[in-house]
Amino acid sequence: MKKLLFTALFAVSFFGAADAQETETEESPLTFSLGVSSGAVWRGAQCAGLNSSGSVDFAAGGFSAGVEAVSAIGKDDYTEFDLYAAYSISGAFVSLYDYCWTMDKFEYFGPYKDYHYLELGVGYDFSELTDVPLSVSFNMMLAGANKKFNGDQAHSSYLEICYAPSLSNGLDLAFTLGAAIENKDAELMYTKKDGFNVAEIKMELSKTYNLKNFCTVTPSAAIICNPTGLEEHGLTFFVGGVSFGF
Repeated sequence: MKKLLFTALFAVSFFGAADAQETETEESPLTFSLGVSSGAVWRGAQCAGLNSSGSVDFAAGGFSAGVEAVSAIGKDDYTEFDLYAAYSISGAFVSLYDYCWTMDKFEYFGPYKDYHYLELGVGYDFSELTDVPLSVSFNMMLAGANKKFNGDQAHSSYLEICYAPSLSNGLDLAFTLGAAIENKDAELMYTKKDGFNVAEIKMELSKTYNLKNFCTVTPSAAIICNPTGLEEHGLTFFVGGVSFGF
């Protein structure tokens, strides 16, 4: 029944939105979104199957901050709740994320060292100053549960390159290449190999519709491959979803 509901939501949003009139709206510094997708895949690793998600975001000038959450639908017990703050100027950006996720009882207020992951990110978006829709980012775990077996911080890192052109028919296309830098003396987060390894090759297609100034609707579909994933021969996913922005 839940899978049928997801399929119906996706179909109504995709085909119904095609008839919506696109009008310009006055931007607000505070926005929120709701979404449903067939899978939650983060940096080449599947966190959950069918899931719902939501976010509340604030942006003013170059500063932004917000809350993001994911909850599995069905037998999967995955729950995630993240906080972030970021600042960008002339294409350069820096971010700080606090991740909290669990596959069993959700312990957001449990010991920080066991339930949270604090990550620093830096990067550059070339589209801010050029016509090239290319961005590069580097992220490193600073504190929390990302530890070596001896208790020291593992500092698992992730490098990502994204090329995201907009097509003439209004479709947005994104190609993402991500690589993990991990330590064999710690529990591996993204791949099954030590050192520097490609963790994600992704192609995503989406289109955003404006529903008469009430909200935006964005159906999307993505093919994701992790050639060094935690399974013997890597991992491949197809993820479809729809998000509503307000």
